[in-house]
Amino acid sequence: MNILIIGNGFDLAHGLPTKYGDFLDFCEKARRIYTFCEDASLNDYKCDNLDNWETNDDIKNVLLEAFDKRECKKNFNDNNTYNLKVTTSNKFLDELYTYIRKNTWLEYFLNCRSSIGGNWIDFETEISKVIQVLDEAINIKKSDKELKEVLKEKHNILLDVYKASKGSVQKALKDDTTLIDFAAFLDEELGRLIRALEIYIAEFVNRSSVTEKNVDIESLNLDHVLSFNYSDTYERIYSKGKKVECDYIHGKADISKNVNTSNLVLGIDEYLDDDKKDKDLELLSFKKFYQRIYKSTGNKYLEWVDEIKDGYADYLNPHLLSGKIEYPGHMLYIFGHSLDITDKDVLKMFICNDNVQTKIFYYRKNQEDKAELGKLIRNLILIMGQEELVRRTGGAHKTIEFVPQTVM
Repeated sequence: MNILIIGNGFDLAHGLPTKYGDFLDFCEKARRIYTFCEDASLNDYKCDNLDNWETNDDIKNVLLEAFDKRECKKNFNDNNTYNLKVTTSNKFLDELYTYIRKNTWLEYFLNCRSSIGGNWIDFETEISKVIQVLDEAINIKKSDKELKEVLKEKHNILLDVYKASKGSVQKALKDDTTLIDFAAFLDEELGRLIRALEIYIAEFVNRSSVTEKNVDIESLNLDHVLSFNYSDTYERIYSKGKKVECDYIHGKADISKNVNTSNLVLGIDEYLDDDKKDKDLELLSFKKFYQRIYKSTGNKYLEWVDEIKDGYADYLNPHLLSGKIEYPGHMLYIFGHSLDITDKDVLKMFICNDNVQTKIFYYRKNQEDKAELGKLIRNLILIMGQEELVRRTGGAHKTIEFVPQTVM
């Protein structure tokens, strides 16, 4: 088998705006369509919102068309004030707006984005920070202690989230019951943000033009692709006329879904100790392993892993006649994945097999740039340890090779 594992760097290598910051920017620009003065011109919206925004021109053009064809209706109140109701010709943009109009998570990230990193792992880490503080607060309230005294500086994280919710749950600090209610509210808000992200990927990113194929990817003869992305970039650009099975471990953006049926996984990793993780389940719905099970995301890759392991076990079986079984070698390519420890279990299933040759492509700005290579080596140490990494990257029987991406 020839298998390709891709992460968000794969989309970025094709010029697609799939960083979480790109999504936040899009939400801000989209919201302005529905809140801009009703007599504002198309040029007003363009100059104030789009001219200095570095993103795909296809996405800008869709927003411009939506603004140009918007309809504004005034709903008057008893005190002679009015609310402006705006609809556009793009029904999916209208749906997206209902999820981001007053979304607590979106407001929180817009307020704190300058203090966190630019990768999706940083986004998830920030969610984890909030959930862990909320978990701690629930346990503190159960013991009838004062939150501010026990949490100290962490208390500000809760206050920032409550501020972002704009009073949606005013009594959340009262006791553990209202804190659990607030956790349920945050879970619903995350689900709404996930659906907004799904619309952004399916209707805007997936429809953006890609001017050229990546030469490193185009040369691969693949059987399977394991994608950690929500987009269909590989299928859309490379798999036409080829029988390549694609598995989406975190779900695949589908415009036909809704906020209840979306299968995108966006959550956090387990943070509790072994003696607590199977007992303290109030905040289970935020965890990625739960979401994968609940949303039935892709798991075809487990069959590929079984084929790799079972074939090698049969090959080494002394009871089988020598020479009757061909050596079951496999090729694994990794492109645009940070090899972060959060995906350790999945990555080890593939990389740590003696009958799998792994080629890891690393991004570089120019011919001499090795900054990304250093990060990948560090992350692999966290995944498999120094001794295992040294064994697999050197000697006559090495199984891991780092390959510089072709500078486009």
